[in-house]
Amino acid sequence: MTTNETPRGIIEISPTAIATLASHAALQTYGVVGMASPNLAQDIAASLTRDPHKGVQVRQEGSHIVIDVYVIIEYGTRIASVANSLINGVRYAVEQSIGVPVGQVNVHVQGLRISRNE
Repeated sequence: MTTNETPRGIIEISPTAIATLASHAALQTYGVVGMASPNLAQDIAASLTRDPHKGVQVRQEGSHIVIDVYVIIEYGTRIASVANSLINGVRYAVEQSIGVPVGQVNVHVQGLRISRNE
């Protein structure tokens, strides 16, 4: 749970809310065609529940947030370029929304998807 203390009180932000922000930012990144889960059991559970933050894990280390993003990338794009763009986009979206620094964004490419051009 991420907390911000203000003169009027305390603001607590759940990891689930941060994961949803990160997921939306990741899906807006050029070259990312989908989110994946870190393992098969979580993939089945996420597909049954229509999890809005599928493929994102958030944890707090000290005063920083660490975000792991599991994605599927479009075949033919530069994986390193897409990953760098994804890192910058997720970091910007989360930091602008909650005002807490993001220490790391780790990108795990779980697969490639080939689009059929007809």
